[in-house]
Parts: sequence; C-alpha cells; structure tokens
Amino acid sequence: MGKVKDILYDISDILTAFCIVVVAGIVIWVSIGHIMEYPSMVAAESQKNQENTNFGLAVPVGDDTTSEGAVTGNASTGSAVGGKGTSDSAVELYSIYINYGESTTVIAQKFVDAGLFDSVQQFNTLVTQMNAASSIKAGNFIIPANATPEEVIKKITTSPGA
Repeated sequence: MGKVKDILYDISDILTAFCIVVVAGIVIWVSIGHIMEYPSMVAAESQKNQENTNFGLAVPVGDDTTSEGAVTGNASTGSAVGGKGTSDSAVELYSIYINYGESTTVIAQKFVDAGLFDSVQQFNTLVTQMNAASSIKAGNFIIPANATPEEVIKKITTSPGA
C-alpha cells in the first residue's frame, strides 16, 4: 500500500507543478500585448510630462525696477526676449538654468541664445582660458544682460544665488 501512496503523491506533485506552469503560461499569453506596449507607454508618458518648454532655456526675469522674480517678455516662446537692456536705468535680467552634467557646448548655446555671447566658440574659448570647465555649477543663474563674458563665467562657477 505504501508504494501506491508514493505513486499518488508523486503524480499529484507533478500535476500541481504542471498546473502552475500552465496557469503562468496562460497569464503571460493573455498579457503579452500589454507587456510589449509598456516601453511605448512609458515614452509617451514622459513626452506628455514635458510641458515646461522653458526648462533649461534663457528666459528674461525682469529688470531692476520690477519686483523680485517678475517675468518680463514672452516667456512662452522659450527664447530670450529683448536686447541688452531696454533703457538706461533698467537692466534686463536672464534666468539661465544649467542642468547637472550638461556639456559646455549646450551651456554655451543657452548663453548665445540669450545674447550674452556672440558664439559657442567664444564661450568655450573663454572657459578654457579661465580653466573653468570643471568648475561650472548646476542650477538657476540670474545674469544681467549687460554682464561681460568674464562676469558670466565667474557667475556660473559659483553657487547659484551667490
């Protein structure tokens, strides 16, 4: 009788394992479409969450006569608006955000777009001359439109807000 019991137990163990494998296979087979769509869903969601088109771009933030943090110009376009100061007494300020790990070329393009440098090459040359490439900090920098290129480099090599 013991031999029959052992056979029944062995068969029930095999049948239980087989049922588990079949159920897992059915679940995977039914869900494979959703599993394969997941990467595209994540990509679409990350695209949808990128609504702030000004993130990382130079945006004028006001002048000396406005309250702290006031935004002037057309900030929704994602580009700097205005020239190097709109009047003799008011100096336009630019808020330029530098992301951690950005290359000097990307950073330079932000300053060229704001009109603080004439070219990416000018920015990179000055950074090299001042030995500042490894000292550039990440963060949001408020820079006056009339700042000299040397002042801009000094500003971005110190902590934001300093």
